Parts: sequence; structure tokens; C-alpha cells
Amino acid sequence: MFVWLLLTVGARRGELCALRWDDVDFDTGVLTIRQRRIELDAQTITLLRAYLGHCAAQAAMLGIERRPDAYVFSPSPDGGTAPEPAMATERYARMCANLGWNMHLDRLPHYSATELIAAGVDVRTFNWRLQRGLSRIQRRPRA
Repeated sequence: MFVWLLLTVGARRGELCALRWDDVDFDTGVLTIRQRRIELDAQTITLLRAYLGHCAAQAAMLGIERRPDAYVFSPSPDGGTAPEPAMATERYARMCANLGWNMHLDRLPHYSATELIAAGVDVRTFNWRLQRGLSRIQRRPRA
């Protein structure tokens, strides 16, 4: 689910690590990240509902009550702990290495922007994503 949201929403790993379930409005299909409202497609809403159900079932199986302010990607069953962005990067790197892929987590938001352009979405619709991503690229030292 983490990788799916990186791809479809264009968020950064830190933004998703800070994401709480109350940032997801299932009724309107809107995700709020850092005061930005992002409309989600029906498939993403369905996946998020299933993931929430999985998290709730896991906590119930352990006899733990979920916190009302639970983090979406919490490593703890009660949802009270935010995941560390570095851990998300490490897990993604291990997954890619096991698959024989040479990919980096920080490139996924750029993929999202590329796909939106290819689909004919107006650049103004997702310009804030591009600006944030480009500013990160420009700040990186050259090798």
C-alpha cells in the first residue's frame, strides 16, 4: 500500500510515514497530505479500505485496540507509532534487490508525475508535486 500511494499520489516517503487514518476521507475519496487535498481514484480507495481492515484484523487477533489517531503505516498493531522513513527506504531496497531490480524509493513520485503527463492531466493539477520533487533533485550534490 505504501508503494502504491507513492506511485499514485506522488507523495514523499516522509509524508506517507506521517499519514494518519483521519487524513483519509473514504466518503469523499480525498486524502489530505500537508494541507493538500488529493482526490483518490476508486481503486485506491478500495485498496485503502482493505488495508484498514487488515490492520484492524491484525490488532483484533492480538487483542489490541487500535488508536483513534492511528498512523496508516504504523509498525505497531495499535497504530500509535509512526514508521521511520529510513526503514521504508530499507524495506523497499531489500524488496527490489530480491527481485533483481535497481530502483530507488525516492524516484516513485517522479514516476507518478510522468504517468499523469502521459495520461493528459493538466500540469497545473499536479504542479505542487513537481515543484517539490524538482527542488529535491536540484539540492542533491552531483556525484
